[in-house]
Amino acid sequence: MVQIGSIIKSVGPRLLPFFKATILFFLLKPYEDVPSVYRVIIKCLPILCLCGFVMSYIVGRPIRKRYSFFILAGLALSCVGDACLVFYQQYFIHGLLFFALAHVVYTFAFGAKPLNLPVAAGLGPIAAGLYVFLSPGFKNEMVWLCLLYVILIFTMFWRAVSRIHLSGKTVWTWTKVCACVGALLFLISDFFLAVDKFRYKIPYRHQIVMSTYYSAQLGIALSVVETMPTQKYREEKQQ
Repeated sequence: MVQIGSIIKSVGPRLLPFFKATILFFLLKPYEDVPSVYRVIIKCLPILCLCGFVMSYIVGRPIRKRYSFFILAGLALSCVGDACLVFYQQYFIHGLLFFALAHVVYTFAFGAKPLNLPVAAGLGPIAAGLYVFLSPGFKNEMVWLCLLYVILIFTMFWRAVSRIHLSGKTVWTWTKVCACVGALLFLISDFFLAVDKFRYKIPYRHQIVMSTYYSAQLGIALSVVETMPTQKYREEKQQ
């Protein structure tokens, strides 16, 4: 397999813009300002950097290009959702729908095989319990919109988990683990966001939600990194 050192040398420099943009976000604390284009730019910048990171693995690399395009599309939809949530009083539902679409795209990226129904069966009661816990705060169209969103994000998490094989013929890689951890962090981030909006206020909500959210998107973006042995990749490229 590809050595850890070579992975760090390849991935590290490409992620520097993301880390710089993330640090800038927490230093400037744009969430303390009134909604503005400035807030949109600062909030979306880390995700835009991840879009550039994924694109760097699409250009000139025929392997897993379809998967990478799906991840890129999910990041782009998330970026639009982020912009909508800056103006959450007017565009919260729009942001919710864009993130729902992002989960759909991520689900397509992770694929339907292996099905792994036991994982789905285990996640089902958790999703139902979460929805019941949050439901007292739902009004009007939010009743069914939030139900749809919970189904979609848990489906995305199910498909990410199902890609992990601890045994069998299919080899699991660290990139699949990154996607799984990213999906889990996405769930955690949205949980705190939903609790703060629909149930009760959470101290340091912005810091908790955004740190887990950026980490989630980072994990999902890292899943596009090619882990095929270098020699095998060269041989396939020459064919």
